[in-house]
Amino acid sequence: MIGLNTSALPVVINPGVWTMEASYYTDDLTLTEPWDWTTEISNLSANLLPEDIFMYFTIPVFCFFGLVGNGILLWFLGFKIKRNKFTVYILNLAISDFLILLGRMVGLILFALEFMIGSLYVPLNIFRILSILYIFGYNTNQYLLTAISAERCMSTLYPIWYHCWRPKHLSFILCAILWALASVVSGLEYSICIDKSWSSENLESYTMAFTSCQAVSLFIFILAFLVFMPIMVICSLTLLIQIWKRSQRRHSPKLYIIIVVTVFLFLICSTPFRILFFTKDYYNVDPSELIILCFTLLSTVSSCSNPLIYFFIGNHSRRRTTGSLKAVLEGVFKDEDQEITAAPNICIQFDLGPK
Repeated sequence: MIGLNTSALPVVINPGVWTMEASYYTDDLTLTEPWDWTTEISNLSANLLPEDIFMYFTIPVFCFFGLVGNGILLWFLGFKIKRNKFTVYILNLAISDFLILLGRMVGLILFALEFMIGSLYVPLNIFRILSILYIFGYNTNQYLLTAISAERCMSTLYPIWYHCWRPKHLSFILCAILWALASVVSGLEYSICIDKSWSSENLESYTMAFTSCQAVSLFIFILAFLVFMPIMVICSLTLLIQIWKRSQRRHSPKLYIIIVVTVFLFLICSTPFRILFFTKDYYNVDPSELIILCFTLLSTVSSCSNPLIYFFIGNHSRRRTTGSLKAVLEGVFKDEDQEITAAPNICIQFDLGPK
């Protein structure tokens, strides 16, 4: 006989984890099935603690300001500022941040409306779309940051080789490859670990679903923490050393500072949430609601902060204390153009050298 255990309903409504689970028992086996989002979810908010409610209403505010900041950045980089190989990465990074914040804000607003109204009809497809947006945005974010830090590191360690032999459209090609990789990885994670989420009718299918999710989670963990993250950290440390060396003689390049600060915030703010994902999917462990919300807030701060980093670092290096946003952003990214203009003569001398 199957009996519904209503006390096992977790109160977790997270833009990255949309799988509401209800436990039921068959003899000695405990199975779970996805919560039907097409039904009303008004009973979920009753078990929330005050601090949980505060976080659910606070995080969308951060998301809103982050969307505004990244939207403005997208407008300037896409239509107002001359594009170079570095701004191509920043433009794509802003798009991924925008996707993360959009998926998270809409999901939490739906919950806030449910909390205030008392009942809300939410189709399952809405949460599927929001979940895909978040996962896709996060993975792309990490891959792009790795590419940015690696390319700047190469330009620092091997400047002549980099400027003379770098393919002209490398930034566009790499961004396309990284978006495609993020699509594949996010599709695997969503379809195997989130969309089905332990839905099963017997022990064999449950075990197969759980094992498949473990394999996908381990693959994503290795890709994120043993492939991309070491490259990101090593390259960022290299840039940090270059910043220290150049600060002894003159002002440090703004691009180096921006990359190091952005990577640092990503590591301390977004990485814990990815580890939380891995723990949940690989070990089938549900953390407390407050822990999820705290890590969600940290991850939100990381996606919101990039436009502020560009503005404050760019404005700090200007002689005038104030200036238009366009002028500040152009000042941040002009170092790239200065390096490009100096490169042709070097390349000519390099090609005509002794053979």
